[in-house]
Amino acid sequence: MKYFIEPLAEAEEFLNELELSTKLKFVKVFRKVQDGHNTGEDFKKLSGTKNIFEFRVQDKGAWFRILAFITHYDGDALATIIATHGFKKKTNKTPQSEIDKAEKIKRDF
Repeated sequence: MKYFIEPLAEAEEFLNELELSTKLKFVKVFRKVQDGHNTGEDFKKLSGTKNIFEFRVQDKGAWFRILAFITHYDGDALATIIATHGFKKKTNKTPQSEIDKAEKIKRDF
């Protein structure tokens, strides 16, 4: 399946604040996912969530995440991924507060 990726304002702000090399890595992942060529390593569903996904990139020894959810518009063959917000990951586990924030945005959407 092919996807359209729509970043919300907070995700866009996060991307705009990143170094160019990190932004380019996110662009590469976005294009891969948009074309339906996802490996599951750089875009995957977070276990234990209500269909919250994460885009993942590593740059200069740090991990960066953008959380998202998938929605379908009736009549469209294209699914839309709504990117909610991003953060620099400091631990192995995605913080529950970040997951909760994405789930709230999804409910309110």
